[in-house]
Amino acid sequence: MFKWIRRLLRDSDLDQRRSFVQHLDSIHAEHHGGQPVIERHFLGTLKLRSGTLILGDPQNPSSVEIPNVPAAEVGVSARLWRYPSGSQRVAALTLALGEEGKVGLSRTVGEVPIDSAKLVVLDKRDFKEHWTEVGPDRIGVISTVPDDAVLRLLTRQFRLRTVRVDRIHAQVVGPVSIALEKEIEDYLKSIPKYASFPYIHFRVQTNNSFERANHLDESWDFIPVGNADEPLTFVCATGHGDGSYDVKCSYSGEVPIALTIEFIEDSFA
Repeated sequence: MFKWIRRLLRDSDLDQRRSFVQHLDSIHAEHHGGQPVIERHFLGTLKLRSGTLILGDPQNPSSVEIPNVPAAEVGVSARLWRYPSGSQRVAALTLALGEEGKVGLSRTVGEVPIDSAKLVVLDKRDFKEHWTEVGPDRIGVISTVPDDAVLRLLTRQFRLRTVRVDRIHAQVVGPVSIALEKEIEDYLKSIPKYASFPYIHFRVQTNNSFERANHLDESWDFIPVGNADEPLTFVCATGHGDGSYDVKCSYSGEVPIALTIEFIEDSFA
């Protein structure tokens, strides 16, 4: 079980921990029309050109490195919880790293801390050469938490046209120039209530590598690492969300053959 639950329920017995996780699962089941069925699917392949696979939270994609991978492509399979609504949750991942031969026992090779409820898997060289802090867009995002005060203020001051995208955000219609971004930031800094953390109230989202992975709506997908169509990274939501997950690898001698990450334990399925 992932460590944030362990810490939360450190003094509880197994039945209490089981009850807590089952409560989370019951919320998902109620929201998605009933209990899920467990399915196993091959999701696709990921090109590997450097021989080193990395994985981690989108905020730190290289939390765990697996060197000496013999395969030019990594096969990605998953154990999925599929709900009546059609929604899916990724319960576990298996990454095929080479041809199966005489495989030794699996051992833990690292731990992935997740704070974005997402995991990314990609080639180390692709990460170094294509992962970008600046994406192709310039979308102005205005917070509507705890209310619409900043939205009304900026709309009036800068004559912005906006659209609500969800309960806690509105977006400016059309791209926000660098000059307009600075004007808005300077204006917020001039107001004591917003001066300390203007980024919380207004920011420009460029859909960079982190943002594309972090805002993925699907339970999993292969998406571009950078601003070009290729290379790709595999992204998935992590079971119950944030936590710390063990990464286990099976070897043939010193050659990695298969990698597994479990987000939801079978005992709680």
